[in-house]
Amino acid sequence: MRVVMYLRLSSEDKDVQEKGKTESDSIANQRLLLTDFVRNHPDLSGAELDELCDDGWSGKNFERPGMAELLEQVKRGAVQCIVVKDFSRFGRDYLTVGNYISRVFPFMGVRFISVNDGFDSSRPGDIDSLDTSFKTLIYDLYSRELSQKVKAAQKQRAEQGLFLSPYAPYGYVKDKDDKNRLIIDESAAEVVRRIFQMTLDGHSSAEIALTLNREGVMTPMRYKHTAGVSREWPCVSEDNFWTSTNIGKILRDERYIGTVIFGKRERVRIGHRSNRPVGKEDWTVCENRHDAIITREDFEEVQRVLAARPSRPYSYRPYQPLQRKVYCGICGHAMHRSSYKLTAETKISYRCSTHSFTDEYGCTGRGIDEADILDAVLEAIRTCARLAVRLEKINAVRQERGRRKKKDAGKKHIALQNEKLRLDSRLQELYESFVSGEISREAYLSQKNTISERESEIAAEIRKTEQSAPEISPEQSEAIAKYIGYADIDGLTEEMLNDLVSRVNIYPNDVLEVKLNFADALEELPEQLTEVI
Repeated sequence: MRVVMYLRLSSEDKDVQEKGKTESDSIANQRLLLTDFVRNHPDLSGAELDELCDDGWSGKNFERPGMAELLEQVKRGAVQCIVVKDFSRFGRDYLTVGNYISRVFPFMGVRFISVNDGFDSSRPGDIDSLDTSFKTLIYDLYSRELSQKVKAAQKQRAEQGLFLSPYAPYGYVKDKDDKNRLIIDESAAEVVRRIFQMTLDGHSSAEIALTLNREGVMTPMRYKHTAGVSREWPCVSEDNFWTSTNIGKILRDERYIGTVIFGKRERVRIGHRSNRPVGKEDWTVCENRHDAIITREDFEEVQRVLAARPSRPYSYRPYQPLQRKVYCGICGHAMHRSSYKLTAETKISYRCSTHSFTDEYGCTGRGIDEADILDAVLEAIRTCARLAVRLEKINAVRQERGRRKKKDAGKKHIALQNEKLRLDSRLQELYESFVSGEISREAYLSQKNTISERESEIAAEIRKTEQSAPEISPEQSEAIAKYIGYADIDGLTEEMLNDLVSRVNIYPNDVLEVKLNFADALEELPEQLTEVI
């Protein structure tokens, strides 16, 4: 039996920040409780013990890394028992927790134990008991109520003008004596002032970005990392560079005139880290709460300059088949989709704009037609589909041969077992003959050694017959199932692109690298299958 202890804490304790600590005390306490329980439980004391942990994750979110790994192991049949401190450690979503406890785990043959709740799914009465359902519901309601109270308290503090974001904006640092107050970081503030002044002098955002990159001015991310800030930004690499996008964000940020803004984004739902923008009318805005880097007059003038610049009017964007899937193979950044006229025909192409901001990577900005990318993607899918068809046929032959071998092995296994029984009987007869004096000690030992050697050979042959060919993994089976129907497709569909295409890297001279989902698992199969045929 393999037992997995699952540990979770909704947010890291302050003691994690102390020197030498890598996890909260609460996690350590959960580990101690569960380890003692498993060791002292008669049914579990001899089991293989493992641990999965999510430190700093909400129980409303079931996309936690440790939880994802736990459920993947359950799917593979690698877990026979799960032990948690209480239901809330597993999750705080009433319906989801109840579904796993009463349906999924029993179906998968996985025992679930909640120590403090006295719950053990091996006792049939525990699974659908009123007590269990009531507890999971209470944990769910508690989480929702707590979230509402925290939001209300944060909004009240924001209305007082307190700075509540975990990190100060570029150009500021948090006051060491008051973490809810910003003070100017002169080194970075000088760059902010320069960006505003260059805009007032008539430079575009792209020109400003190119100038800062050529002069080696650190981006906000690199500057904060150098200052010891541990926050991770979504970026292609550590050596990121200034772009017109982050220049534009700085130019529109009202915090540089002393304003504190709260509530620009909100969580999609309780417990999940993904968020969405909030309408400006619902923001909490407090003016003159900290020292300004930019005067209000200069800030308003910059907004007029930005508004006067030509921009494309908003229009509905139809479905883009390769949206967020096409990247520059040199710098790693997403390529921009644009249209251009060719005689009477309008064509769509993708271009890398990195060369507009920095010379470091050597990107040319040369475009590639979307139609050519789609053709390459279509051919890549067809290739994988043809491979999947061949692998399915090979696997069918392999399985048939495996069934025949298993049948023959069964017959051989029975014959070997019968032979072993006869040898055991012969050994008993020899011993009785030796004890009664019918044969000498030397004759007895000689014949015994001969029989023992044959029994060792039989044991080895039995072990060999019990060994079967390795089964293909669930991921590889899924890969075959995904591609097998696409061998003769004429075109691409939205569903196909979303399901199969991970990304497309574009290199110079129109060299394309198409990365497909499940393709790696598919490519590992030929050698594995042909080895046993």
